[in-house]
Amino acid sequence: MAESGGEEPFITPLSAPDETEAETEGFEDSLFEQVRDLAEDTRTAVEAELAWQGARAGYVGGRVARIAAWAGFALVCAFIAVLALAFGAILALTPIIGAAFATLVVAGVLLLAALIAGLVVRSRVVHLRAVAFSAKPGAPL
Repeated sequence: MAESGGEEPFITPLSAPDETEAETEGFEDSLFEQVRDLAEDTRTAVEAELAWQGARAGYVGGRVARIAAWAGFALVCAFIAVLALAFGAILALTPIIGAAFATLVVAGVLLLAALIAGLVVRSRVVHLRAVAFSAKPGAPL
């Protein structure tokens, strides 16, 4: 317990540290160690990110192969369905306009559908090229 006799508590004044060359060299060494540690941590983070992206790409690659197989199966089924529809249309039209004209009508309708689909694809490719591969600096991606 402190006495209240007017005496101030014992305080030791702190003096400013003397900077000697040894302390400055230690600071520089510490700074170089910190930079070296930062570079090592950055390298470790980049290696981990590359490993993560590699694993992710492998997973996506495996899934894409399965998706492509199912898409191919769906396209084959759709193609067979269109062939069956075309054959059925020829059979249905044969008693009305004859076999030759029925074949020409069904083939013409299918060619017209293919032409329309091709024009749609062409217009979308042209639009995609204009947007994605434009040489203009302010073009939207």
